[in-house]
Amino acid sequence: MEQYIYIFTIILEIIVAVQLCLNIVRLDKKVTALLGDIKTLEGKIAPAIAEFRSGIRKFNKIASYIIKAKKFAALSHILSIVDIISIFFLFKSFRMYKGLNKLKFLRKLFSYSVVRSLFSYLKTAI
Repeated sequence: MEQYIYIFTIILEIIVAVQLCLNIVRLDKKVTALLGDIKTLEGKIAPAIAEFRSGIRKFNKIASYIIKAKKFAALSHILSIVDIISIFFLFKSFRMYKGLNKLKFLRKLFSYSVVRSLFSYLKTAI
């Protein structure tokens, strides 16, 4: 009787081992197929990532140029406003200049960038 039980358990172990092997082979085929799909996707993803990075680099170059241009424009506007305010106060103090000091006044006036740029504009317009 014990021998039949041993034989039965051996047969059950063989059946379980065969089922396990069949499932392992089936899953191995699925894993192989997934690896193939991953390799094909990897071939498509790497150029897409490179293209995306180059696009970001181009965007960053354009954005930095725009930011620098706006910063320079804002700075030039601020400096022009400061020059205009300084010229205004210079004209307010014109009464204090007498005689040869009026030449100093004119020298001060023509030292401002707003006046110089106005004269250079007039020179090119004529």
